[in-house]
Amino acid sequence: MAISHTDGVEILDPTLRVTDVIAPAPRLASLNGKILGLLDNSKEKADVFLATLGNRLREQFKIETVIMRRKPTYSRVATPAIIAELSESCDCVITAMGA
Repeated sequence: MAISHTDGVEILDPTLRVTDVIAPAPRLASLNGKILGLLDNSKEKADVFLATLGNRLREQFKIETVIMRRKPTYSRVATPAIIAELSESCDCVITAMGA
């Protein structure tokens, strides 16, 4: 299990070896002019939460566009195609889980 500390938050990831090191993503100075990705894990209401969050962020910042994608099922990781699209197209990505 890998443990990393960032900004006072301890992150535990049981899928990593202890020797793996993951650096936090660089923080954006602003969302103005950025492309925002939203990844829905396909649980109930995750899409509603992310759509609402996307709309509120658009109201607060001058976001260029929002790309929303949905995992086929919550019990699996996102497909390589979804991960590739979001990582190549977006300046930042937010993911959320529903209830």
